[in-house]
Amino acid sequence: MLPPKDLLRDRIARIIAATRFPFVDQITWDEDRKTLVNTRGEKPYPIEGPKGKVYPSVVVLNPDGKVREIGEVEMEVKPSLVAKWRLLSEKTGMGEKYKKLFVYVPAGEGEKARRLLEENKIEYAGLREWSIEDGSLVTRPVVTPDMEYDHRVS
Repeated sequence: MLPPKDLLRDRIARIIAATRFPFVDQITWDEDRKTLVNTRGEKPYPIEGPKGKVYPSVVVLNPDGKVREIGEVEMEVKPSLVAKWRLLSEKTGMGEKYKKLFVYVPAGEGEKARRLLEENKIEYAGLREWSIEDGSLVTRPVVTPDMEYDHRVS
């Protein structure tokens, strides 16, 4: 049995931040970057939107304080997420070709999320599915349109 969805989302976000921003073995990471996690209890980095503040799961800041990348953990995929994903894409930095937005969705919902992102012309660097397997978080890439380096299971 899993904990309540809001608590599980916070845990998943913290694990993703600690293991993917940067990857444990990544040697190209600027150690002056700052990785922040917004949870129910701590919200260090809001993104201003037309309807108020949005708190992305993971925000990576460059040394100058500008947003480099965003990771957003979802507990289910639904059309109402499109506006939030568009805002986060607009507010994050550029990768090699696309905005550095990474979306994490429950296993089995990756294709649904990909359709929503692409049909709504939202730029993103990676789409991942997450699952809990034997008590551990596993993320699997669905698609990585920007940098092949980011296309890995963890």
